[in-house]
Amino acid sequence: MEKKINNILFFTGKDGTQMVFKVLFTYYSESFKKDYAVFYNESDENHLIAYSFDESNTLHGLESDEEYAELEKALKQYDEEMANNSAE
Repeated sequence: MEKKINNILFFTGKDGTQMVFKVLFTYYSESFKKDYAVFYNESDENHLIAYSFDESNTLHGLESDEEYAELEKALKQYDEEMANNSAE
């Protein structure tokens, strides 16, 4: 179960444990005509999750391998931009 509040996503696992995720970045995909948000877990910054979202901010899971491939490209671009900004 997910609940999003002000760029924070509370995720409750099947075992009842709760994890808190914050928005890392968002982007719009011209290919899929969708907005996406990538979230990270503060206690494990390598734990990322991504969803598409609609105009009412309802989250939707990724639906295809093509969406995952595009997400990987977006993550790489984000990492490169962050590395360039920190080098300045």
